[in-house]
Formats: sequence, C-alpha cells, structure tokens
Amino acid sequence: MKTYLLPEYIVERDPARCIRCKVCVNQCTYDTHYYDAEDDVICSKDENCVNCQRCVTFCPTHAITIRKNPNAYRENSNWTWETVRDIKRQAESSGVLLTGMGCDKPYFTYWDRLLLNASQVTNPSIDPLREPMEIRTYLGAKPDALEMELENGDVVLKTQLTPQLCLETPIMFSAMSYGAIS
Repeated sequence: MKTYLLPEYIVERDPARCIRCKVCVNQCTYDTHYYDAEDDVICSKDENCVNCQRCVTFCPTHAITIRKNPNAYRENSNWTWETVRDIKRQAESSGVLLTGMGCDKPYFTYWDRLLLNASQVTNPSIDPLREPMEIRTYLGAKPDALEMELENGDVVLKTQLTPQLCLETPIMFSAMSYGAIS
C-alpha cells in the first residue's frame, strides 16, 4: 500500500564501500533493503526503516548510515510532527496505533516517583490520650476466604488458619551475627 507519510529516517549507502553482499537485505525484518539484480545494486525503501541499526551493525564494510529525515512538517505549537504522523498513520491503516514494549514518548511516569506518607495510609487518632492508635499487625499466610458455621446459635470459624505472628509494633529487626558487626 502506498503511503503519503514522509519517511522518518533516511538510509544512506556508500556505493564505494558497498560490496553487495546482501547482509542488509537478509538481516532487515522490515524489508527496507532489496537487491536489484538487473542493475546489480542494493536499494532502500526509506519509509520502511525504523532505525533499529541492525543493518548498520552487520554490514561488513560499514557502508550504511541511517539519519533522521531533515524534511519535517511545519512547526506548530498545537500539533507536534509526531502527532501529525500518528494521525496520518491511523487514517491510512484505519486502526489505532499500539506499542508493545512501553511508550516511546517522554510522558511522565508516576509509578517511578510514587511516595506514600504514612499519614496518608492510616488515619491518626485525633486525641491520642483518649483514643489509642491500633498498630498491631499479624504476619503469616491468610486464606482467600473465611468459612463460618452456626453451632448452638454461635458463629464458629470453620476455616483453619495458619500460625500468625503478632507484632504490637510493626517494626521487626532480624538477628545479626557477630561476624556481621565486626
């Protein structure tokens, strides 16, 4: 299918260095390079190049250089050229663009900078003298669900619980060997 998008990258091949070994043709998974047997020359389809640099790495004579295309859309404060390109790609393919290994755009990553203040997690008591803070915690495996049954009008726990370690203060220090101190 013909595309009207400007190629993002330009593949430059030095004809004096190229020995037409076809390594670039065989290594490129995007079909950027092809061999023209009639003219005995290797050509490139710039619109297929994604700048993975595989052809550059495997070229035995280092005849290939990939450059960013200097032809760009007119600058606009509302739309970047990436946005215009993405809209045109979606219009040509009639589908939503997806990325597989994360986003390549410089969006802010909130999860890398997440900081929780302890006061945000628990509600502190308003009056600590008359309203004690409950900080006891239990360590150990917990069941997914609890089963109850009625015996003589009382609710009895039917689920067997694993042993739980009760900590009055949720701070635990591991034992240190004498060798670790010296």
